[in-house]
Amino acid sequence: MPRLTILNSMVGSDFPAALDKHVEWGLTDVDLKDQIFGKAVADLTRDEAANAARLIADRGLTTHCLSTGFFFAEVERGEAEFRQRFMEPLDDLIVVARELRPRLVRLLAARTARRDELAHVQAYIEGDHPWLMPLYAEAVARLQDAGLSVTVENEVGGCILSSPDEIRWFFEALGTPDVCLTWDVQNLWQMGSPPTIAVYESLRDLIGYYHLKGGQ
Repeated sequence: MPRLTILNSMVGSDFPAALDKHVEWGLTDVDLKDQIFGKAVADLTRDEAANAARLIADRGLTTHCLSTGFFFAEVERGEAEFRQRFMEPLDDLIVVARELRPRLVRLLAARTARRDELAHVQAYIEGDHPWLMPLYAEAVARLQDAGLSVTVENEVGGCILSSPDEIRWFFEALGTPDVCLTWDVQNLWQMGSPPTIAVYESLRDLIGYYHLKGGQ
């Protein structure tokens, strides 16, 4: 049977109370993003992560995913900024992950300021930003070496993944086994690819996590 989860901050900003709601709703899996003692998951200290892990375990819950915002920036900002923003804090994220023991650590697909000009990003990334995919591979390798499994999610707002073809290119260019796609259905729809059966069939071998959004 499918297992359902929800971002903790969508349940509420009071972290222990949000966990209580998970139990009340019959959920067993937690997706940690932000509003964890007022912080994003990647900003937690080791002690805060250990405290969060205790609160989760005390309720019989498990951590499914650490939903970080790593790599969600415009590639035009360059390799140096990506390294500073996302590679330098990676060791701290690993410390947090070792306390929370998630099944997955999420990275986001990067953005481009030229999204409207590009029917497909491959030539642009490979020609103008050839450092991007090796940097992803480096981050994935460091996380996997720490015993963590990685997923990459498609976003909106200029995301480099706007179609199944771009997603397949991304994972082939990544060239790293055991990394799955978090398919955010509405995000891809907003980027121009509606959730048809054909889209699902084209991505099904990559999908490890499936995101839906509700209304207000």
